[in-house]
Amino acid sequence: MEPRRGIGILVVVLALAQGRPRGTIAVGDTVRDSLTRRDPVLPAESTYAQEWRLRGRAGETVTIDLASTAFDAYVFLLGPPAGTAPPQDDDSGGRCNARLTVRFPATGDYLIVTTSRERRATGAFTLTVTAGPKPAALAPCTR
Repeated sequence: MEPRRGIGILVVVLALAQGRPRGTIAVGDTVRDSLTRRDPVLPAESTYAQEWRLRGRAGETVTIDLASTAFDAYVFLLGPPAGTAPPQDDDSGGRCNARLTVRFPATGDYLIVTTSRERRATGAFTLTVTAGPKPAALAPCTR
């Protein structure tokens, strides 16, 4: 898991904070959607992105999977407490899919940011949130 440039995270927060989340996802849910040219662009990375609201409870552990055959999936989580580096993942879901396991430090609304490691990549993806941890997959990304 290689973190993106620090400035990139700041730009993400600023770029997405002005818009509304694409939707809401709960633990146990799966969403099928697509990154498109109509989505906000993260200027530092030149990637399209979407936000999905997730309600978290302090101490709860969840696994967030972002899978796509169209692009190299990248996911990170914004939320309370402010000021901490957001957890993020590129390829822990195997192949070029992202898997992020987090334990919520506080109760509140979190934002899952779905994006790509590839500039201007678009295409279908599946976003799933499950209760508890999952191990990282071992299949490498070959993009």
